[in-house]
Amino acid sequence: MIAPRPNYGITRIDQPEKKNHGFYVRITHRGKSNQKYFPDKASGGKTKALKAAKEYRDKLLAKMPKYKQEAAAKKKRRIKQSGVTGVTHVVSKSPKGKTYEYWQAAWVDGKNKRKTAKFSISRYGNDKALNMAKKARREGLKGKR
Repeated sequence: MIAPRPNYGITRIDQPEKKNHGFYVRITHRGKSNQKYFPDKASGGKTKALKAAKEYRDKLLAKMPKYKQEAAAKKKRRIKQSGVTGVTHVVSKSPKGKTYEYWQAAWVDGKNKRKTAKFSISRYGNDKALNMAKKARREGLKGKR
């Protein structure tokens, strides 16, 4: 099996008001979610809880197809930040393997319908596409788009 990223599929839970501390494993594949909680106290401490969570996660991944294991091992890309809520940088891959990058603006119109506008980085360049997305969101919120 290909080694996954160190904490792929594992989330730390700390809720002092409920005395709830531990690690939560959640791996979803083809709509089926596998999840399990590893509390610090029952596992013998934080280190042992994390170790148990990783072992459980690795057993789940070992049963999955190679492409899922490869996705778990891939290093996450640093996401570009727009500084504007509703404007995000998107990297998508076509079924043929071509990668597309664009800035996307999203808002809810006056009829409570979600709207989006996408601006290609390869067509407009990064800065122009980002500015176009910001403008589209502003206009969409005002009802002009």
